Amino acid sequence: MPTPSHRHCPNHPKGDHGDCAGACGGDGIPVIDLGVLLNGNAEERSQATHELGQACEHWGFFMVINHGVPEALQEEVMEACKELYSLPRDEKAEYIAAGPKDPVRIGTGLFYSDVDDAICRRDYVKMVAHPEFHCPAKPARLRDIAVEYSARTRQLLLELAKVVSESLGLDRGRISEVLNLESCFQILVGNNYPPYAGSDGVMGISAHSDHGLLTLLFQNGVDGLQVKHNGQWVTAKPLPGSLFILTGDQLEIVSNGRYKAVLHRALVHGGQTRMSFVSLVGPCLDAVVEPVLELAQNDPQGMKFRGIRYRDYMEHQQSSKMNTKAALDIVRVQGDILTCESTTNNSTEADSSGYSPTS
Repeated sequence: MPTPSHRHCPNHPKGDHGDCAGACGGDGIPVIDLGVLLNGNAEERSQATHELGQACEHWGFFMVINHGVPEALQEEVMEACKELYSLPRDEKAEYIAAGPKDPVRIGTGLFYSDVDDAICRRDYVKMVAHPEFHCPAKPARLRDIAVEYSARTRQLLLELAKVVSESLGLDRGRISEVLNLESCFQILVGNNYPPYAGSDGVMGISAHSDHGLLTLLFQNGVDGLQVKHNGQWVTAKPLPGSLFILTGDQLEIVSNGRYKAVLHRALVHGGQTRMSFVSLVGPCLDAVVEPVLELAQNDPQGMKFRGIRYRDYMEHQQSSKMNTKAALDIVRVQGDILTCESTTNNSTEADSSGYSPTS
């Protein structure tokens, strides 16, 4: 795939106002070239790794180009989702009746929680894709398409996780090791936002951060994704051939707060249907997620998060109202600093509730 045209922003010293340090798209959104990360010479890879770290630290969001996910496959995913949404209700009734924890769910509004009262204008399908693959029975072609798409995007996200590890000054495989990413959790989510011309502030989906490690997203050519950057909402406009990458809560935890989970939301369009498709990768469900010891030891504030099983973190988020990044408060260290030694010793022993006994 040829590299799309994009401007080069001037280099800024660390600690600047979040400006892009390398290649940028519109509004300064960072652009990361996976081809350089995989095939560049040592100097090029080092620079690209630094730029990815800057993107994670200052934005929590970037576009990736030369990623190897065929555009034709993306189009097939969108077309299969359109078929799914148009099926008669009785042909997808079992998935409509499913709960938030079921491996396949079709619904309207939010799927994180059944207690949410936010009004979100969205239809969706959620599929758990790894470690076991699940998919609606119809349309029949969706399974093969989703299997290929999940495999390709999982490989891409796990490769990015290795570069993220390097950008933090860790061994390339350190984050993969501590999160047991060989047994990672992956979900696919198709979103359909019908046109809405009302003036009552209804959102496609309200402001939130994702519960996983990294999220990949592409859309059907209708803009609507917004990310919070320097206190302002920025509408993400993709470069041709690019994919969006968003950082999630588990990256904020494992990096000891150096990389922040990006707050984002989806707007509805007055005259067009917007569609997006998400591939989210998180730790192994039974992995205890806590700051990497080396990062906490080098931080004057010590451990900023307590350890928690990823499975329990997801259950907490899904049983609570969506409230920006409030789910992180359950593991955020308040008041007294949690020492590196005490957290490491305790976090490996879960109590009967599944939470690490660190409070």
